Amino acid sequence: MMYLSASKVLGCALIAGVALVSASAQPPEEQIKQLERDRQAAFVRGDIARIERETADDYTTINATGGVSNKPRMMASLASRRTRVMAVSLEDLKARVYGDVAVLTGTYRDVSVTDGIERRTNARFTRVFAKRNGNWQAVAYQQTLVAD
Repeated sequence: MMYLSASKVLGCALIAGVALVSASAQPPEEQIKQLERDRQAAFVRGDIARIERETADDYTTINATGGVSNKPRMMASLASRRTRVMAVSLEDLKARVYGDVAVLTGTYRDVSVTDGIERRTNARFTRVFAKRNGNWQAVAYQQTLVAD
């Protein structure tokens, strides 16, 4: 059986505390950028629970061809595995935070498969987040195709 001295326990607690303070001390703009990176990784992994949690019920998305969708349609498509995101690359992320609202812009490239057909997207995007009950949620998304 291993015993830790009080000084080792205190040292571990201090290290954990510093890690927590560092994470929470991250500027809000960096938190939003990381949220988007994590969100896109969740799409690639098929982590539907995370996407569900981080997407507001009144979410609206406008795709590159002008089509409008919402959270129920997006979640149904993900749950059915009709659309699978295979890879994502985010670049040139810029976040602006206005209290409980954040606007993120950047460049988005992905490879996805819908109904067995592979598609590659290169687009600029804007995503809007709102802080609700202390947590950021995506509330709107719009993308515009960019020529390769």
